[in-house]
Amino acid sequence: MWGSTNCNGRGEALIEFLNSSCLEILNRGNESTFYGGTRQEVIDITLGSYGLLESITDWEVSSEPFLSDHRHILFTLWGSVLVPLIRNPRGTNWGSFWEDLRERGPEIGVRDAGLGLAVHWVQQALISAYEDNCPLRPIRKGKKSLRWTSELESL
Repeated sequence: MWGSTNCNGRGEALIEFLNSSCLEILNRGNESTFYGGTRQEVIDITLGSYGLLESITDWEVSSEPFLSDHRHILFTLWGSVLVPLIRNPRGTNWGSFWEDLRERGPEIGVRDAGLGLAVHWVQQALISAYEDNCPLRPIRKGKKSLRWTSELESL
């Protein structure tokens, strides 16, 4: 599966670490991940929890040229991935929000309910009108894609 594990006791330390952290080595095959001059070794490993073992497919060492002596490790991860969602108030449909709030108005105006219950009804009406008119959306990362520029061309 991978190269020599007896590098001054590091192999034993790695196995001890993996056992204590509940991590598994996800590498498949024995393709070298390091090409340094005259040496080729399997020294790069992919670690993951035991639950990931069946979700990882197509694990491979890339044969594409790369500006490093370490090769890229590629794999496909199948299954559910939790995506953080937020509501952005700037994306709220405010016209529909006010209309929904007016429709909920009779619930709010109940007399003889007591101040605590009336506050609760107002709060629930505001929250449900907001949630109905401001959809949850995935958080977008602010990373821009790299573009080939004239500055890069000159380098």
